[in-house]
Amino acid sequence: MFFLANKGYRAVAHDRRGHGRFSQTWEGNDIDTWAGDLLQLLEHLDLKDVMLVGHSTGGGEIVRFSDRHGTGRVKKALIISGTPPLLVKTDVSPDGVPMEVFDGFRVAILKDRAQFFLGVPTGPFFGFNRPD
Repeated sequence: MFFLANKGYRAVAHDRRGHGRFSQTWEGNDIDTWAGDLLQLLEHLDLKDVMLVGHSTGGGEIVRFSDRHGTGRVKKALIISGTPPLLVKTDVSPDGVPMEVFDGFRVAILKDRAQFFLGVPTGPFFGFNRPD
């Protein structure tokens, strides 16, 4: 963002509900609400012809935003390593992550939320279903 701002672009990062400095609410932590929050931000700042950039779940948020709220304010969208349509392993998604991993995530979040967010990048999430 600093690079873009130094090139004359206006760069705005939204703080997603339940993340960062946003209140740590347990309600509304779903992609539909996040897409609605993004719409409110764009409307509040009266942003038009924006380029939305989303990584991981942020990519899914952009897709949901476009699906639910249209692309009238969006000029371009960039999705970087976006969450796939179905992350969990099923018969139609055999390369997905086993449900047991998500069950473990739920237990770990309830036990120690801060440690969970520190441990996931070094734990089973990245490369879980890859050999070695």
